[in-house]
Amino acid sequence: MAKSISKKIQKHLSQSLADYFDPDAFFILGVSGGPDSMALLYLFHLLEQEALVVHVNYGKRGKQADKDQELVEQLAFQWGFECCSIRLNPKEAEGENFQNWARRQRYQFFRDLKSDSGAEAIVTAHHQDDQVETILQKLFRGSGPAAWQGMREWDGKLFRPLLKFDKEDILAFCEAEAIPYRTDESNKSSDYARNFIRNEFAQQIDNLLPGWKQNILNLPEQGKLFEASITEITEQVTNNNSINLKKYAQLPQILKPAVLKTMLDQFGLEGAYSKGQLEALTELEFLQPGKSMKVGDLVLTRERNGIHLQQDESIDEISQKISKKIAQEGYSLNGVTLKRTKKPSGKSALKLDASKLSWPLTLRSWSDGDALQPLGMAGHQKVSDHLTNRKIPSHFKEKALVLCGSDSTIYAILYPVPATNNEQGAISELAKCESTSTTFLTINFS
Repeated sequence: MAKSISKKIQKHLSQSLADYFDPDAFFILGVSGGPDSMALLYLFHLLEQEALVVHVNYGKRGKQADKDQELVEQLAFQWGFECCSIRLNPKEAEGENFQNWARRQRYQFFRDLKSDSGAEAIVTAHHQDDQVETILQKLFRGSGPAAWQGMREWDGKLFRPLLKFDKEDILAFCEAEAIPYRTDESNKSSDYARNFIRNEFAQQIDNLLPGWKQNILNLPEQGKLFEASITEITEQVTNNNSINLKKYAQLPQILKPAVLKTMLDQFGLEGAYSKGQLEALTELEFLQPGKSMKVGDLVLTRERNGIHLQQDESIDEISQKISKKIAQEGYSLNGVTLKRTKKPSGKSALKLDASKLSWPLTLRSWSDGDALQPLGMAGHQKVSDHLTNRKIPSHFKEKALVLCGSDSTIYAILYPVPATNNEQGAISELAKCESTSTTFLTINFS
């Protein structure tokens, strides 16, 4: 069995490399020291494939993390690879999910090294079990069928040649080829969603529903079918940058958001709008001709016989990224100053708990469909309705700004002029300060 899977994995990698890349291609190869990435490193050695090995030491596990780094560096050298090890300071992740922070840091390093070296792709050791966990998380978070496609072996940026094989296959390969590796004990903790699925959920469901993993792995094909179907429907009701209103109106209501989503994605806005914004756009067909709605700098205008989409270069949109470091130093824009501090300022117009925010933040112009959970309220309120309720003059409304997290949650609305009660903004219930708060983001207005 072990020798059989060894030949199978080698053959698959060799064929995948030939399918996607030139023979002399150069790669960035992420290696943690675990069985998956060490198997991948050894495979690249067997196939004499050129790559820069990159190891990230997160500084969370002391000497154990140093031993991981030592193993990767020694074997990379022994097998003829150049190796780059990067050490991170986990304190920089203060106030946010560590795994999310670590993933962002890791892939930023990979992308930078790929750009500097001219590499063809970033290679990771994601395998079939990772694919199952990825699709499950998307299902649990309510993602639609188009997102069920999960990870692709080659998506134009990341090359994942082990996706076809499960963890048992990879461990068998390591045993057959006597590949040394290290085990990260922190992976046994179920504090994070992916670890919980791997350590508890999967084991329990194995006993109750044998074969469930294969059913999950069949979902990507259904996702592809759904995407192809929606693309076909979209082509039938659109012409260039316009939606035929008569044909669009005849669609079942459940399909209309999917058609709009396809159109927005074709304009390069994939992931740049919220579910609320998409739902708000379904009201377009009921607007008076000449009325418009917008998403970012894309304007959707209701015309007599259709809905026209176009980029509006005249819209002066604001969108600024604010990292923890920038906020620590203080950030100012158009008379608004944001500062991250450990001592709350009594003079602050708005004050948020910095540890509750998903960094980095974005300060941007608001869009139709944007909503937040106002302080003291259980539900959400559209930004447009909030500004109306605060009696912000119509000609000033479009100048209001929203402060968002990296997960698109809106934490605050900043008014362009004070409201009738001299309020200059509003914060979300999700970001309110409490007696236990230790870090603050203060917002002041000149």
